Amino acid sequence: RENYTLLLLQKPPSVSWTWVREPEFGPLISQSNDLSAIQPQCFEIDDFEADWPFNRPFDYIHGRELAGSVKDFDKLFSQAYANLKSGGYLEMQSFRIEIFSDDDSLDKAVFTKQWVGLLQEAAIKHGKPMANMDEWPDKMKKAGFDDVMTHIMKVPMNPWPKDPKQKAIGRYMQFEQEQAAPGYTNALLSRILGWSKKEIDILLAHVIGELRDRSIHQYAMAYLVYGRKP
Repeated sequence: RENYTLLLLQKPPSVSWTWVREPEFGPLISQSNDLSAIQPQCFEIDDFEADWPFNRPFDYIHGRELAGSVKDFDKLFSQAYANLKSGGYLEMQSFRIEIFSDDDSLDKAVFTKQWVGLLQEAAIKHGKPMANMDEWPDKMKKAGFDDVMTHIMKVPMNPWPKDPKQKAIGRYMQFEQEQAAPGYTNALLSRILGWSKKEIDILLAHVIGELRDRSIHQYAMAYLVYGRKP
């Protein structure tokens, strides 16, 4: 086949994939990996923190929601660089595990702030921080990437905004967060901080209650960082 783009997609098990439509970029060959066995057969079960076994370079490598999943980003970016064609791109997309508000409504989100602090504490103890995206651009440049760009976007966590588009985004984010929160909370709080399942369930019930409260104008920061191999 001619004029194809080869992609490597990486993510933790709790994150849903967004597929690229072929007409936008021409015929695509996608090679994807995941530690979870729940994915379609086109995925390879692999650990992207180990040495990469690929025998041909990629046009584009995408990492989705890898905050809290990587001990050594210098190694990850160096391996991505080594496995890209000249002119190929590495793109990293992830939410910062932190919550924000432009007013004082976040004062009511007592359990959400506690939850975020506990996740960050556990992730640091585990050696895989969840709020280190500001370091990614320099690490990508260190690995050899050019034209490194960073875009940071405010993303509402429930349908509190008045703007219809932002309200719709908030509705989707609330649904996603309610589904995903237990997946990245249980292991960190139980295995790293020693919490019981009952304690975790009670905390998450309060967190989800605050997530559904539209008087709390909480939003998250989504990071998009990408660079080109010369």
